[in-house]
This record gives sequence, structure tokens and C-alpha cells, in this order.
Amino acid sequence: MVLFVASLTACGSSKYLDMYAPEESGLNVMKITDESSNSVIGNSRSTFVGRNDFAYTTIGGCKNSKTYWNTDRLLAISPDGTELGYVSNINKQWNVMIRSTNTQATSTQRTFRDITDFSWGGNGYLYFSDRSDIQKVQVCATNAHAGSIMRQLTNNSIDKNPVVTTDGKLLFFTRIDRSGPFIWSLNLEDGALTSCARGYNPTLVGDRTDSFICVRNSTAGISEIWLVNYIEGTETLILSDKNRGFTNPVLSPDGQWILCQGNSKSSISKKNNLDIFAVKIDGTGFVQLTYHPADDCCPVWSKDGKYIYFLSTRANKDDYFNIWRIRFDVM
Repeated sequence: MVLFVASLTACGSSKYLDMYAPEESGLNVMKITDESSNSVIGNSRSTFVGRNDFAYTTIGGCKNSKTYWNTDRLLAISPDGTELGYVSNINKQWNVMIRSTNTQATSTQRTFRDITDFSWGGNGYLYFSDRSDIQKVQVCATNAHAGSIMRQLTNNSIDKNPVVTTDGKLLFFTRIDRSGPFIWSLNLEDGALTSCARGYNPTLVGDRTDSFICVRNSTAGISEIWLVNYIEGTETLILSDKNRGFTNPVLSPDGQWILCQGNSKSSISKKNNLDIFAVKIDGTGFVQLTYHPADDCCPVWSKDGKYIYFLSTRANKDDYFNIWRIRFDVM
């Protein structure tokens, strides 16, 4: 049995300080960073104040469970699997930090703007959304290890969620306007822009350039996971639940499993929080992986697919995010 240590704050809420829940037995839960020496930003839960326009936002959530959250991509792993990138609050600005995957590593700042989210391309570049200009959010790129030269790639009011194909030629990103969030592609060789499909949080499907996995907010108030082939015009619903929303999908190295974050009611706190889930790309084999009453978000795969890195507020009384790792051994 796992003992949860709870401390009461001034407002009377409980803080669960153990690192894992009883249902997580066997996952080999490991803490990678420590809040005393790292400032790690994660997806926070939020209050949705809109009336009937949830489907036009990039806020994740589930209307039936009255749970909503931010969906920025805030954790990434290097192409060779040896380093992690995360977002830190530095001088009141968000920027990307790079560190080794081992627990004793130091971190190096690699962006010097004010970003909202990022990804790590197979070509060794960081692709991020720059919000330094209060009028716009623009997709930019910088080398993950050399220098600080930044290349601006888009020029619109709000462009975010960038991911680049493995050949480094095609960039998918979310563009938000009065019609809501749409996923666009940018050919990095000739500058051609294409509006692909409604949605946000695009993630790659292996080496394919005709398809992506994304999130769509339904008119029923649920965040769902979709597979879209925008060349053929086919769209497949992978994951939907009337009592849960799902966002931040990412495909496993073998192309079989999708990780995502979503809401779940804890058996300990009896309240909704964010947890990590997995589902096969064909929509079968759905499984909940984490059960801690704290918030778990932004999952990424290790290069070999045996482990999952994610952000969590577990095991500290002040709800600071840290990077954690668990084993993935679902068959």
C-alpha cells in the first residue's frame, strides 16, 4: 500500500506529496528535475468562461466534467533521445531549456524570446511560437545547440503548435483566426502555405507528409483526437468520451500508440485532474497510465518507446511542475 502524505494549506485544500498512486505500481516512476533548481512550466487547468464558442478555441476540456486546461506543447525529446527540452520562466519570459535525460544534468537556455510552445525537429532545430510582439504570435526556428540566431517562419496574428516533418521540408502548425483553429502546412523550401483541416495540436504520423493527428473541440464541449489525411480528404475519429477530453497527442516510435493528456476523477481526491492516457492509432486498446491526484501533462516518448516523459505537479506542496518518467509496458 502506498501512503499519501497530505498537508493542509491556508485555504484548506489537500496536497498529496507521494510520487505515485497505488494504481501506478510497476511503472517505475522517476523524478528527473527538482523544483529547487529548475523552473518548469506545464499545462495548468483553467476556467472556461465562453458561452457557446468552445469549439473555436484551443482550450482542452470536457463540458460534462466541467474541466478545462491549456494545451501548449511544453516538453520535447531530442531526435537521438539523449536530451530533453522544456520551458522555463526566466525573467518573466518563457524560454526553452535543454538538458540531458539523466537526473543529475544541468540545463542550458536555447531561446531568448518569450514563447508559448515548441517542438524539436529531426533536423536538430527547435520550432517555437514567439509571442514577444504583443500584437502577434509567430512560428520561428533556432538551432538546438549552436548560437542564438532565430529565423521567423510565419507572419500572422496567432500561429502556434509547430511540428516539422522528419525530412525537414514541411512544417505543420495551428493558425487561429475568427473561424477558430485550423492546421496549416508551410513548405520550408518554396514558402507555399496550405490550409489543411480544422483542429489544433498537430502531431506527425511517422514519415508521412499527407497526414497528421490533431485535436478538435466538438460543439458538444469535448476535446477529441482525430487522424486526418488532408490530401485524400479523409478524417477519422480516434478517441472521444462524453466525460473526458483529450489533447496533446503524440505517436509512439513504432507508430502503434498515441499518448495524450486528459481529465480524470481521482480515486483519492474525488476531483478531476489531468492524467496521461494511451490508445492505439486505430482507436482500440485505450488505457489510463497515471492516476495521481496532481496534474500530469505534455507526454513524450523515449526514442525506443519503452519510457514516457511527462510534466507533473506531483510530490510537492506548492504545485510546481517537474519532469517525470514512467515505463510503458502496455501490450
